[in-house]
Amino acid sequence: MNYYKMNHDVTEEDINNLDYENKKVGVIIHIENNDGKMLLQQRGEKARDENGKFEYVGGGVETTDNSYKEAMIREIKEEMGEDIKIEFFGTSDILHINKNDINYLFVIFKGKYINGKINVMEPEKCIGYRFFEYDEAINSEIVSEGCKFIMKSIKE
Repeated sequence: MNYYKMNHDVTEEDINNLDYENKKVGVIIHIENNDGKMLLQQRGEKARDENGKFEYVGGGVETTDNSYKEAMIREIKEEMGEDIKIEFFGTSDILHINKNDINYLFVIFKGKYINGKINVMEPEKCIGYRFFEYDEAINSEIVSEGCKFIMKSIKE
């Protein structure tokens, strides 16, 4: 895994400049509440991977998405519903993961939970949501290693 901190919002040019073959692009959001606790979702049995583990909210970028931020907003609504209000802050970063000869590039956003009900919109893919303190998440066996890597990278 590689984490690329950016001093600007990630652009398509940034993704294209990363010299990886067989790329798939996705989006992930690191959400904190007013107390600094991080919101994670527990992956369901029909999730692609990390079943039962806690992970960040995110998904793939679709051809109909006009920007990475638009893709992230769409994913938030698909996974948590229309009621939740998230405020984006800071610049976005890039995470690279190579899995099964596919180079996944995720645009990492940071957000603050403002208010609203967090709904489980895809119950086959998500069991529920929970706020974690940083140390609790880092030391937990139920939080995925990839998620911990992102947390540590953001904190550095």
